[in-house]
Amino acid sequence: MSAQGFPAAVLWDFDGTLMDTEPLWLELEREELEALGGTWSPALADELVGTTMAATAGILLRHAGRPDATAEAVEEVAGRLERAMHGHLGGGAVRWQPGAERLLEELGSAGVPSALVSSSPASLLHAAVRALPAGVFSAVVAGDHGHRPKPHAAPYLAACAQLGVAAADCVVVEDSPTGVAAGTAAGAWVVAVRGVIPVEHAPRRLVVDSLETIDLPLLRRLPRTGPVPQPGHRPPRRSEQT
Repeated sequence: MSAQGFPAAVLWDFDGTLMDTEPLWLELEREELEALGGTWSPALADELVGTTMAATAGILLRHAGRPDATAEAVEEVAGRLERAMHGHLGGGAVRWQPGAERLLEELGSAGVPSALVSSSPASLLHAAVRALPAGVFSAVVAGDHGHRPKPHAAPYLAACAQLGVAAADCVVVEDSPTGVAAGTAAGAWVVAVRGVIPVEHAPRRLVVDSLETIDLPLLRRLPRTGPVPQPGHRPPRRSEQT
């Protein structure tokens, strides 16, 4: 694909990348662990970032002294966390990450499709999507769709298959090492937004402090040879232009 046709699509992580959910997830997980009789630690927060709901529940049970918990116990913990997050999403407590909404609008106006690719369950993703204008995402891949979870490439490859594009022609937007590894394994360019856990620079990877520094012209320059382009200032929204 020529640079002019790049990216064929942009594949978005949800938690911490598109929406500012990570602090809320960590608070809900801390409350659940303490209710199970465990003790929270900063190291545990790092372990939980980017995991599926079932994996999160299993980690919490293990840290609560129940490493041999049944599948039913894991499902109960995951269900409580999911219901709690549903309540926050429905109440409008979750905000866009800076620059995310503007970049989605820019991609849509240019005809570049976006996909939502997350370890969160489909019910939460569809609840979030319902609050957005119709057609923002051309594909949604959730953590309970049966694919091998991130850091495996499968979720991103599934999104590419739905869109009919090659992963090498796409940009993945992520904030966690787990998600970045998944995008890299799929063969996509990765824009890594610095989040709870640091992400290192690497080939075919652009590490930024905020999506506010990213626009479509910068994404179109990514496949070209030479130094990785440095992000500039975000273009103003139409409503900010005089």
